[in-house]
Amino acid sequence: MIKKQKLLVTGVAAACLLSFSFGAQAASTLEKIQANLNHGIKFVLNGEAWNPKDSNGSAVVPISYKGTTYVPLRSVGEATGAEIGFDGNTQTISISTDSDQKEAVRQAFSEDTVSHIKGISASGITQNKDDLLFGETSYTKAFMVTGVNSAGKDIKFEVKKGKTVGVLIGYKGDGPATYTIGTKTSTFATGTVQPGGVVDNTFDLPAGVTELTLEFTGKAGGNGSGYLIWDESWVE
Repeated sequence: MIKKQKLLVTGVAAACLLSFSFGAQAASTLEKIQANLNHGIKFVLNGEAWNPKDSNGSAVVPISYKGTTYVPLRSVGEATGAEIGFDGNTQTISISTDSDQKEAVRQAFSEDTVSHIKGISASGITQNKDDLLFGETSYTKAFMVTGVNSAGKDIKFEVKKGKTVGVLIGYKGDGPATYTIGTKTSTFATGTVQPGGVVDNTFDLPAGVTELTLEFTGKAGGNGSGYLIWDESWVE
């Protein structure tokens, strides 16, 4: 906790510059300095490469000034589990850590909570009724990958908000398929799904991790289809 708080406080000056709009009333409190954007700085968050972004998803670059590196407070705070606020009238930055944040609210999968990432596999979004009929249950929307065989096919997606994820996974093909959800270095969920069946998984995301891969592996010579079904999937 001490390290996290130190990192957050270090970023205050840069956060003011990069993340907030101060307004004309703050002109008298600003002091002009000469600093440099440091493109050589790299970040590792919980053992994985991480790049700070602003509220619009654009990359931001740390600032070097008189031997100190300043980083954007909002992106660092949110990546490490803190909630950052700014009151433009009083020029006050507020920092809320995990211990005093409000109770998380569960949100269903939607364009606001998840997005598809184009990869090597033939994956995308489907709303086709035939694709999404599992037994007697009809679902409405899913990420879908085709051509699942023993070589494995995957769906890459981004979780835009939330620290806990619940996903409903479906599969259609000749024989069962195994699946894993994770990153290149970590696995968060794994299991087996029968042809025409669905299974659910719940897992927590490490701080800073937003991009995930759901990989299906089927039988040799197979041609199955894997689904990450939006219905009953959620983030919190």
